[in-house]
Amino acid sequence: MAAIKRAIDKAVEWICIFLLGFMTILVTYQVITRYFFNAPSAISEVLAKYLFVWLVMICGAYVFGLREHMNIAFLRDKLPLRTRLTVEIFSEILIVLFALTVMIVGGYKGALKQMIQLDSALQIPVGIIYAVIPVSGILIVFYFIYNVSRLAKQFAAGDGSREGA
Repeated sequence: MAAIKRAIDKAVEWICIFLLGFMTILVTYQVITRYFFNAPSAISEVLAKYLFVWLVMICGAYVFGLREHMNIAFLRDKLPLRTRLTVEIFSEILIVLFALTVMIVGGYKGALKQMIQLDSALQIPVGIIYAVIPVSGILIVFYFIYNVSRLAKQFAAGDGSREGA
């Protein structure tokens, strides 16, 4: 499972790098055409906005997988080991419930409904833009399975190591 996670992590890292690099090129192009040629490009502006949404959603799932998402650990870290691991597993369960219901089910339905509407600038279905919601939800579910299996092993072993988590 760790090898699969490493492969997914590497793929997601490269996707995020590509999205950020492409966004940088688009925004630079937008600035040049707007200020030097006084002819702004609507396509580059809209595409950069949509790529930013994709970047945020995919990076959010990736950070969840690394278990480096924002949390308030002050109280949790003061708990005994087994209680702390239980709290961490419970918080992972809450997050995956959100990912399953809102992101995967709701995001899929929303993206599907928007497939008939075309974006005015790009002339692509808006559902393609919304498709990142269930995609990032699926990533979160995978990372949930990985993280909870690691936490359960720690709970069973009774040690506090965070091996790669």
